[in-house]
Amino acid sequence: MSARGILVALCFIGCRSSSTPAAPDAGTAPSAAALSPPAPARDAGPCDEVWREAQVDVAFKEEPEASAAQRTGPRLERRFKVARQLQGAYRHGDQWASVLEYEAGAVRGGVSYSLAVPAVLADLSGRTVTWTTHREPVGCASDEGEQPMLLAGDTLRDEQGGLLLLTVPSAPTTPEGEVLLPPGLVPELRVHWEDAGCAVEPASRSKSVRLRFADAGARGTSAAPVSVSVGETRHLLLGGVRHEVRVARARAESSGRCGQAVFTVSRAGLREQRRSK
Repeated sequence: MSARGILVALCFIGCRSSSTPAAPDAGTAPSAAALSPPAPARDAGPCDEVWREAQVDVAFKEEPEASAAQRTGPRLERRFKVARQLQGAYRHGDQWASVLEYEAGAVRGGVSYSLAVPAVLADLSGRTVTWTTHREPVGCASDEGEQPMLLAGDTLRDEQGGLLLLTVPSAPTTPEGEVLLPPGLVPELRVHWEDAGCAVEPASRSKSVRLRFADAGARGTSAAPVSVSVGETRHLLLGGVRHEVRVARARAESSGRCGQAVFTVSRAGLREQRRSK
């Protein structure tokens, strides 16, 4: 399968509830006009609904397709050496894809991360990584209807198991202040929500909040918790390693339903700015 074939065939994993922005199609090559620098985006504020620039969409494709179907419960994992990485080669709207391609015998595949232009993933070619994805419904209704909220997350780790990138397209938030993460997916991290002081509309049961991130194994003040609002980029130490935290969405419910958090945690330096040609 060619690099173009992987990109065209990449199918988006069902990863979010209806309350998050729709995922773009990463299968169309950009025109020269599409590669021009995007218009400057307005930074979101702590009480805004969504910060689109912080959204990271993940896609996965493997051939033969039967190999990808070998999934145990809600989780799928692949450990591979990055044979080739494409950076910003395909674009749709305000996002373009960084694709990690791999080969393992007769199996060929790719994991795609779509970031807001002009951001791309730093080159991981030749490095061994582990990609893990988790998707399952949880037993609480979403803040927008009767459907169960989705619990979802993806991790990318280096050869030693250190966290490179955590993408969370849907983390239920409970009225008690918890932000639920897939069990065991990222044990080094704890997340809660706290009041951001945002006004609540009379007819609404939900409110915008900020998220509080902490190293689950931290001792001392060098790894102090960090509170992050929608529209902010903050830094957090996990296991003594500096990471960047961005929150795309943070909502909490007050009437027994679940709100939703959408965020990313990436190792410092993993997200690069690439100039469009």
